[in-house]
Amino acid sequence: MAESGDPEKPSTNVPKSQSLDALVLECPICLEQLQHPKSLPCLHSFCQECLGCSYITKELSGKMASSSSFSCPVCRKITEPVNQSEDKERWAEQFPTNSLAVEMIRHLLNTDDLLVCTPCGKKGNTKVIAKFWCKHNQSYFCADCKTNHHDLVHGNCEPENITEWNKSAAIRRKTSAVECGKHKEKLEYFCEDHQILGCYKCIIVDHRKCEVVTSADDFRVKLASGRIDSLLEELRKCVDAMDILIKDVEEQLQFMTEDQVIALDSLTDLRAKINERLDKLQKELTDKLTAAFKEETESLDISKHKCERLMLAMQMTLASSQDSALKEDTVGTISLFQRGQAEVESCKNLVQGLETSSSTTRMRHEYKPDIMALDTTNSLSMGKIIIHKQQKRLPSTAVSYPFSKRQLKLVRRFSIRVRSDYEECCSLGIVLLSADRVVVADKNNQKVKLFTVEGDFLCEVGRSAQPYDLCNIDDISVAVILVSVNTICIVTVEDSTLSILSYIHIQNATDDRVYGVTFADNSFIIGTGSSLYSVERKDGLATKLHPVKSRCLHLDNDKLNGHVFASVKTSSPGTLAVVRLSDGTYTNVLKVGIVTGALGIDVDREGNVYVCGGDSNNVIQMAGDGTNIRELLTVSDGIECPRAIALLGDQAVVTSECSTQRNLVHVFQLVNGNK
Repeated sequence: MAESGDPEKPSTNVPKSQSLDALVLECPICLEQLQHPKSLPCLHSFCQECLGCSYITKELSGKMASSSSFSCPVCRKITEPVNQSEDKERWAEQFPTNSLAVEMIRHLLNTDDLLVCTPCGKKGNTKVIAKFWCKHNQSYFCADCKTNHHDLVHGNCEPENITEWNKSAAIRRKTSAVECGKHKEKLEYFCEDHQILGCYKCIIVDHRKCEVVTSADDFRVKLASGRIDSLLEELRKCVDAMDILIKDVEEQLQFMTEDQVIALDSLTDLRAKINERLDKLQKELTDKLTAAFKEETESLDISKHKCERLMLAMQMTLASSQDSALKEDTVGTISLFQRGQAEVESCKNLVQGLETSSSTTRMRHEYKPDIMALDTTNSLSMGKIIIHKQQKRLPSTAVSYPFSKRQLKLVRRFSIRVRSDYEECCSLGIVLLSADRVVVADKNNQKVKLFTVEGDFLCEVGRSAQPYDLCNIDDISVAVILVSVNTICIVTVEDSTLSILSYIHIQNATDDRVYGVTFADNSFIIGTGSSLYSVERKDGLATKLHPVKSRCLHLDNDKLNGHVFASVKTSSPGTLAVVRLSDGTYTNVLKVGIVTGALGIDVDREGNVYVCGGDSNNVIQMAGDGTNIRELLTVSDGIECPRAIALLGDQAVVTSECSTQRNLVHVFQLVNGNK
């Protein structure tokens, strides 16, 4: 950097301003005061370091070996170095030093060289700085002398303010002789080929082969013949153009500033509106949740009080029965018996009444998982309150209404076809899990899908093979048969998502295809076109259990009694429709008759078996030994060709192979008495 005593390395402590001096002495690259100022042939000056290291080297980066010139950073004029044979990193050193700039910087540091007021100087005060120049009087004036002397005598003459350029004027007068920065000789020649001034040494060494080299004075005369006036006119036009551009930029900056303020205000206003909208949505959901909670708690409190009063009465009856004196009291004993009978009957009536009129209510807040995603296309929403009511479960079989006497009541239907499906759906397997989750296997679209029992679509996973039967392993995982590749796919079900956990490739099964599946005793039982197999979960090794006469498309496990039930799809009279496996034994449970083309099969918590008759268009219920058979659903109930069925608690879901119902899941409630 510059040292304080070197005129070619001026101090950086000189204050900058927007004066002519500051503009002339400012490097266009670093925008700081010139240091080692070097002038290009176009007469634009730059710091030597900025020109060499910061500009030439970077501009020619990647083409350093082949480059023989560069463009001026200001006017973009193509410039050739004085000596191309030298390293490009040293090209900047070859250009002449701007002696005028060096001298101006040196004199700017010396305040004694400033122009002084002419009247004050005549009075002996030579330190008063002049601020005005009167061309008519050829005199300098300070502010006081201009007002008190000049303006009184020359009222119509307006002196020029020289506050900003008085230093430059003095310096230029003192720097009349400009030397060559390379040889320290006077610049007396001009090479028109290279458009550059030089001393006689420059001409002899660097321009001896040039065609047009004249003296500087001759070239000045040539310029004075009109070229300077023409150039000055062009410069004035360029100045006007730059002024227009600057004003345009300033106008654009003003517009952008105003636009920014308006946009920020709009953002703030929108955020306030969004907050207001979200507050309203939150209040609506809160009111719904609060109202539902209040209604259900009031109903539950009434039921609780009824139960408490009846329980207290029965406890008193039980306590009275322990009184030894009562044994000798005939009337008292009879009264106690009658009272107990009435209380038991009241208990049964109360439980059954609650079962038909009341329900277990669960409430939750649901929203789409991608609601917080930045690229979401969903409308502004805070989700919804889900209020699910399920028939109350009886506390004891002594007073409960058994499943064997209940009927299926249609609650709703919902479509399992989603926007990403390319074909009509065909659900060959279905599972009903806790928290009202429904998992379906869509064969046609090769997907496993997750819904709520209300029909809200939650998630899906696609497969490259067609999924058939489904079974639950536990409350957070299901198994699905991929029929074309004889593989069991394990899918986890967590909250509102599905994910593939693992694949089990079935080995040693001699049949071409596997259809049905259930999970029992930590292994899978599968059905093929002719046999039942047990499959180890860890390695997929299959062991043949029993042959069947036709395809076994569905199986289910009775967890209460340890039985496995398998349906056999056949319509031949007298052939097997449902078989039962238990402790290595094989039992024929149901033959073709009331059910033909047996498909979906499931078992409730009491051990009752439900079978879908695909050809008979019905759903039957029977005991685990094949007795007490009754039809629960027929075509008159609005479902045709039932394919798969799943039960959980008092709810049941059924799919259909009928062409008009393939996209639908039917949701039923097990209710008391007639439907």
